[in-house]
Amino acid sequence: MHAHPKLLSNCPLCQAQYEDQSIRLIAENGATRMFHLTCASCAHSVIAMITEYSHGTSSLGMVTDLEAQDALRFQDAEPISADDCLQFHDMIGKESLEFCGKINQD
Repeated sequence: MHAHPKLLSNCPLCQAQYEDQSIRLIAENGATRMFHLTCASCAHSVIAMITEYSHGTSSLGMVTDLEAQDALRFQDAEPISADDCLQFHDMIGKESLEFCGKINQD
C-alpha cells in the first residue's frame, strides 16, 4: 500500500491529526486514489480523492456519514437520476398525506 499523502494529515473540520489506522484506501485507479478517513477527535468522516500528476497533486474531499465499508459498497452503484428523485418526492408526499389522515381520524 502507498504511504498516505500529506494532504490526509489533518481533519478539515477540527484540524486534529489523523491517526494512521483511521485512513483507509478504498479505491485506486491509475494515479487516482480514494480514501475514507475518520477523525478520532470529532468522529466525522471524509471521503477524499487524490490524483497525482507529474506537475502536482489534485484533491477533492467530501464530509460523509458513510462508514468505510459503505463507501466500498456504494462506489460502483448506479447514480440516482432526476426521475428517481421526482418519484421519491411524489411517494413521500402521498405517504405523508395518508399518514396525516390516519392521525387526524383518532
